[in-house]
Amino acid sequence: MQIPSYGAAPLSATFLVVRVLSFLSMVIIVGITANFVSEIVSTNIEPPKEIVGTLSVTSIAALYTLLSLPFFWAQANIGLFVMSAIDSLLLLAFIVVAVVLGKPLSFLNCIIIGDASAAANAASAAAFTQSIATNLGKSGSALGLGSWAGSTRVNCFETKAIWGCSIALW
Repeated sequence: MQIPSYGAAPLSATFLVVRVLSFLSMVIIVGITANFVSEIVSTNIEPPKEIVGTLSVTSIAALYTLLSLPFFWAQANIGLFVMSAIDSLLLLAFIVVAVVLGKPLSFLNCIIIGDASAAANAASAAAFTQSIATNLGKSGSALGLGSWAGSTRVNCFETKAIWGCSIALW
């Protein structure tokens, strides 16, 4: 099947390449975020609202990215107009995600956080979450993203990867 040209063949090919790269970035964000949420939920604590919001926005954007490709191939000019409007809204959503994630994460230095093995990181994360659960007695949504991201080096790098991929989607 030939790529529709719309009178500008190089731009059409570039559009498809960018859509594929955007989708790959969104899959990475969803995978890392879902893993992070799974680790937090396994300790019977609610995940931070920033992470849940990121997962929601990225999942919707990934679904839209898959659905926008048939509009592009349909060669309907009104479809391109609708896609540009939705793309603009998603741009705003990813700017908000990057800013909300970036506020607490910009101050974290992942290299300084304890250099330990995977078992020690897991034990540290478990001890951290148990300590928070017993001392505060509040749900995880009352705890900031910086608290979760700064608990272990792995968590720090995961959240910084989520933040970086969301910036890349601008």
